[in-house]
Amino acid sequence: MRPKRLISLLVAVCMMITMLPLSAVTAFAADTSTVRTAIVDGYKYEYTINTEDDTATIKYFRGPVDSEGNVDSANNGPYDIDIPSELDHHPVTGLGAYSFSGYASASPYPHNSYQIGRNIRSVDIPQGVTSIGNHAFFDCFDLENITIPQSVTSIGDVAFGCCKFTTLSLGENIETIGGGAFWHCSNLSEITIPENVKEIKNGYSENIYYRKTFEGCSHLKCIILPAGFKSFEASLRDCPTDCVIYYNNDWDHAKDLLADNDNSWYLYNDNGKLKNRNFLYLCKVTFDANGGDLTGNLTNYLTDNLTDHAEVPVYTTEKITETIANDLNATDLDAINAPKRAGYKFIGWYTTEDGKPEDGKFDVKETAITDDITLYARWEFDPNALDCHPLTVTGGTVTVKYDGSDVTSELRSTDAATGQKTYSVPDGAEVTVTLDKNLIPKGNVFDSWSTDKFSLPQDQDHKAETITFPMNSDADIAAEYRDAATDHTPDTDTAVCHPLTVTGGIVTVKKGDKDVTDTLTVTTDETTGKKTYSVPDGAEVTVKLDKTLIPEGMVFDIWSTGKFSLPLGQDYKAETITFTMSSDADIAAQYRDATIEDDGPNVLGTAAIIGTAAVGTAVLGYQAYSLGAEFAGKLMALPYFPSNRSALAMMLWEDAGKPMPESELLYPDVGQEEQDMDLQHAARWAMENELIPDLNDEGTAPEEMKFFPANPVSKLDVLNAWQKAQELKNN
Repeated sequence: MRPKRLISLLVAVCMMITMLPLSAVTAFAADTSTVRTAIVDGYKYEYTINTEDDTATIKYFRGPVDSEGNVDSANNGPYDIDIPSELDHHPVTGLGAYSFSGYASASPYPHNSYQIGRNIRSVDIPQGVTSIGNHAFFDCFDLENITIPQSVTSIGDVAFGCCKFTTLSLGENIETIGGGAFWHCSNLSEITIPENVKEIKNGYSENIYYRKTFEGCSHLKCIILPAGFKSFEASLRDCPTDCVIYYNNDWDHAKDLLADNDNSWYLYNDNGKLKNRNFLYLCKVTFDANGGDLTGNLTNYLTDNLTDHAEVPVYTTEKITETIANDLNATDLDAINAPKRAGYKFIGWYTTEDGKPEDGKFDVKETAITDDITLYARWEFDPNALDCHPLTVTGGTVTVKYDGSDVTSELRSTDAATGQKTYSVPDGAEVTVTLDKNLIPKGNVFDSWSTDKFSLPQDQDHKAETITFPMNSDADIAAEYRDAATDHTPDTDTAVCHPLTVTGGIVTVKKGDKDVTDTLTVTTDETTGKKTYSVPDGAEVTVKLDKTLIPEGMVFDIWSTGKFSLPLGQDYKAETITFTMSSDADIAAQYRDATIEDDGPNVLGTAAIIGTAAVGTAVLGYQAYSLGAEFAGKLMALPYFPSNRSALAMMLWEDAGKPMPESELLYPDVGQEEQDMDLQHAARWAMENELIPDLNDEGTAPEEMKFFPANPVSKLDVLNAWQKAQELKNN
């Protein structure tokens, strides 16, 4: 044919094709429904092309081939297969239904498939495969090992039914596991379900329900379910009764999962249900280092700040070390068995923060966990484990705090014949030295602290009775004194003094122009809160209302002074009073209900008060005026006006002749020493005769009842109690 004719013919053909409809052109493409054949590494595969993405799905594994490319039916294996990642340049993404199965009755499967599938010993599935179809490896009895890549996201129904592997590692990206996927895998001993799988459904295939994912797994010992797992529509029938189900979630979610499985109708009977296996869920064990440091990596289990506390998930009924020992190395376990804290020795883990009682100690190696729990480290101070400095103190008492705890009693110390005391103090500890007034020589007063080469912090005054500093070097601290006579400062130990008792006020005492308050001897009644000062005769005393002590809902009313009378220039209602100390005095702040208006006159401006000159006349006269004429006679009859429950009880009891109460029980909030017995008797007697209200909760046991001695009493409380006491005495 001539070249011109050939060219003309080709042009005509091209024009014809161009004019054809699109459907006709497509007819020239390969038939995508056609099953293709490929031989790779001596094995023959049949596959189809997925038109959407031009990838391949293996339809059948035909087995080994001979030198001429024909199936070698005489080769009975075993077969160790590396499934190709592509076939004829088409990436393999799927393994079709029955593609490697040894099941002989599958109608679309060739007659010799039984022999082929059951000769497979190991399979390596390539990266890129995303799905494993229904029955893909069903009845592969000799299959021992299979590698599933991370790319696989779904496993079909009965995909591994009746397979001889003992463990199976599923890719973490798998989202779907079909019903009966591991049916009758009789050698399978343990399996971990990937965290993206939320449920295991029952499957249906060829008129058979695969209600039965783990049924017949007769050697199954362990199933680990992920935290987000919600539905278990699978049977455990014929699985061992000692099979353990580990569910990585808490009890609330575990209850839901158990209920879901229990309600599944296709499990036949209870033998196939989760509840009849050892079903373990996670408890949260929190380790609080309690000031210590948790060391170790612990990346698999511990969260939050490892230096403070950590959370360890532990399966219920198991011991902590049983759950985590397989995943922790020796360094990690030290974080639990031996936490660290500088200067302290680890005693153990306790269920209470203070480590009490002693029987609260928790053995992490031997005690099974049954619920969420917090365990606290208990420490014992160990100064031998620290760098220490000698601290020598003369004339003072020492308090040492380390890491926020008072460790004074645990320090090593020595006493010298001169009265000096030397302590071994840890570096960095906080030291407080307080003047010991019992050691001040007669006729002297405290002047300042000498510190030798040691320098106090800038905010500390050498002349202050109490100094505080961090211990960072050797120190020699000594109290220095000066002559009281030379300084015109009274020696309170040799001067004539009077007791001044104050309740509800702040005291300042001056001798001449010198403030001598800090040199006075002071005692505090722990029961009533009263403070008693030993005040030199002739000293000027100022008592200022302490507003922090005013009871809630009350306001300051007046000062009561007992037998002591204020100078004419002082107002009993003023918040600050000043007087010269010339006799014993008992000063107490009186309060009234904040809702009651105070329209009484100034005490000193009332003629009625000026006319009263007996015991505490100014105060009593004012009280009578403010309460009204009706109570004036009763009020003036009182020996004194008490300010709290203890004073009221004592007044009533003494007026009645100090009768003994019927009960011998003692109030726990009243002193128990010999000198406190009068108040104990007075309080019990007043309560027994209902002269003073009972403030205890209803049903309180007699031996636990309190008296509340420091609680304030109102004017009406006092008058009512006095009237009842008089009626009792007259009867």
